[in-house]
Amino acid sequence: MSQTLNNRNLNSSFLSCGGLGCGLTEMIFGLLHSYSKLPNWFQFADRDVIFTHQGRCAIALICQLLHIGSGDEVLVPAYNCGTEIDPFVWAGAKVIFYRVDNRAIIDMEDIFSRVTPSTRMIYVTHYFGWPQEISELAHWCKKRKVYLLEDCALSLFSEGPNNTIGRIGDAAIYSFPKSLPVPDGGALSLIKNILHENIKIRPSRHPRIFLNSLPLIKQNFLHKNKFWQHFIFFHKLLLRSWLAKSKSQDCEIRPMVPNHYFDEKKLDWSMSRLSKGIISTTNADKIVETRRRNYQHLYNSLINIAALHPLFDDLPNHVCPLSFPVLVKDRNRWCKILNFNGILTYEWWAGYHRGFDWGVFPEARYLKNNLLTFPVHQSLDVSHMEYIAKCVKLIAERSNN
Repeated sequence: MSQTLNNRNLNSSFLSCGGLGCGLTEMIFGLLHSYSKLPNWFQFADRDVIFTHQGRCAIALICQLLHIGSGDEVLVPAYNCGTEIDPFVWAGAKVIFYRVDNRAIIDMEDIFSRVTPSTRMIYVTHYFGWPQEISELAHWCKKRKVYLLEDCALSLFSEGPNNTIGRIGDAAIYSFPKSLPVPDGGALSLIKNILHENIKIRPSRHPRIFLNSLPLIKQNFLHKNKFWQHFIFFHKLLLRSWLAKSKSQDCEIRPMVPNHYFDEKKLDWSMSRLSKGIISTTNADKIVETRRRNYQHLYNSLINIAALHPLFDDLPNHVCPLSFPVLVKDRNRWCKILNFNGILTYEWWAGYHRGFDWGVFPEARYLKNNLLTFPVHQSLDVSHMEYIAKCVKLIAERSNN
C-alpha cells in the first residue's frame, strides 16, 4: 500500500491535523499573566498541589515525600508508557506489574493477589480520559494503609462519576503538555495533611523552554492557515519531522527511547513561567466541549469500519478524551501513511522499559503493539475530523484490496 493516497479530491483538501498549537499572541499574553493564580479546577480543590517541570518528576517527588525506596514494593499497571515506571526504579523501589485487559481496564483480583507486606503503593492509570472504577480499591488501600496514586496525565478535565477522578486516591499526578499547548509542566496533587515537611521547588531553568515552544507556534499557524497547506513546500516542511519520528523497528518488544527515562537533575524544577501563564488563561469548559465534539464526530464516522476497532464503546458525559484510540493490524504502516497525509498519529506507548518481564502480560503487549491514536484536541475543528475520517476510510478500503 502506497504512503500517498492518490486521490485528487483528497489531495486538494489536504489539512494539517497535527499536535496542539499555541499562537505567539497567546504566549505573550500568557507570560504577562504568569504571576496570576492558576485556574480553580475541581481536581485541585481542597488539595495540596505542587507544580513540577514534568509529570515524571511528580512521581519521583512523591517517592521522596513518602519515603518510598529500597525494600518497598509498588504495584503498577502492565500497560504503561515506561516513563511513569522509571521514577520508582530510580527511587529504589521494587516495581511489580499487575494485569490490564485488552480494553485497558485494570484487573482488581490480580492487584489483590500481588499485594505483599512490602507493598507501599498501588498506582492506577486513567487511560485517555476514561476513569477506572477504583472506589473499592481506595477503601481497601485505606484500611491497610497502602498509598493509592492516580495517574491523571491522560485525563486532565475528565471528571469521573461524581467528580472523583484524581480525587479518590491519596495523590494524583498530571502532565499538562499532553492536553494543553505548553512546553512543560506537571503537578502532584495530594490530600490535605498527608505531608509533614516543607517542599522546595525552584524555578525551571530548562534552557530549551523557548525552543520547545516553537513547534506549538508552527502547529497553530498550520491549523489556522489552511490556504498554505495546498503548497507542496509546506507539505514537505510539515512532514519532515513527522516521518523521521515514524521510523521504527519492526519488532514486538521495542526498547523505550532514552529521553523517556527519568532525569534526576529535573526533580526539583518547577513549571516554567510560560506554561503557568498559558494555563492561567485556559478555558477548560471550551476545551472539554471541543474535544468531545471532535471525538464524537470521528466515532460516528468510523464506527462501521471493520479494519479498526475503537478502544472504547461510548463517550460518557464525564469524559474529556485525550485522543481517539483505536486498535489496528499493521499499525506501523497505518501510522506512516496517516502521518504522510498530514495526520499526526502515534504508535502509542510502543517502547518497553528495559529490565522487566513482559511475557506474562499478553494483553498489555497487545495494546502496546496495536494501538494508535487520532488527534481530537482543541486546536482542531470539524473540518479536520472530516479529513481524518476520509483518509482512514481510504486506507481501510485499500487494505482490503
